[in-house]
Amino acid sequence: MFTSIRKLLALAVPLAVALAAQHDAGAQTNQRRGERNGKDVVEAVCAACHATGVKGAPRIGDRSEWTPRLSHGVDNAVYAAIRGHGGMPARGGKAELTANEVRNAIVYMFNPSASRTEGAAAPAAAPARPAGNVKTVGGTQIHLGLVPAELLRSYPKDSAERSMHGGVPSGPGYYHVNVSVIDAATQVPIPGAKVEIKIDEPGMSSETRLLEPLTANNAPSYGDYIKLKRKTQYSLTVKVHKPDSGQPIEARFEHRVY
Repeated sequence: MFTSIRKLLALAVPLAVALAAQHDAGAQTNQRRGERNGKDVVEAVCAACHATGVKGAPRIGDRSEWTPRLSHGVDNAVYAAIRGHGGMPARGGKAELTANEVRNAIVYMFNPSASRTEGAAAPAAAPARPAGNVKTVGGTQIHLGLVPAELLRSYPKDSAERSMHGGVPSGPGYYHVNVSVIDAATQVPIPGAKVEIKIDEPGMSSETRLLEPLTANNAPSYGDYIKLKRKTQYSLTVKVHKPDSGQPIEARFEHRVY
């Protein structure tokens, strides 16, 4: 227990410094683009759950809850929020939120009292998602995310992420795979789909898994845990049977575990 606390503290300090700089740079970017700052986004969208920790949502200003979620970088947290995960719908249920507004909200919730850091340089705008993890097929966007189970084990025990699919599996090599299926024209998530993932280790093995629906506030995604070996290249093929179409669509992703 004490080791875990020390690890969290060791992460919290550099995170606070880095996010303070991003808070300042984000304010400059907001002014140029007409986007809302973190405080405004949180008050309008996020506070309903994050103010009190509904369904395990990390509470605003509670660094002990935010630090493990940011331990793999702010970009990963932004991508997860855009996709939706656990009990949280994609983009907090507000499809109009930009990636930069999502980032601003996360930075603000980690440290609402972040002060301006003079001389901080504005970073380049973050892409909405990693380009390699999004494919558009037949007017449908397929978003693939992988999160190490080790990271999810560090979340609070009452968080939605810890209870998905019966709980986080023990042992090394497990990842939570999350697939969002979104109408490319409207950017609205597609419910009621049947989603499978085929995991190919070229020349070695192949496995197909049916993913479970993860529905929150009518913004569904699909997921489960898979096991991957270190230092191995995989081909991950996502097959989607949409409820309004007789023909499935497929998207193939390349993923290497280091």
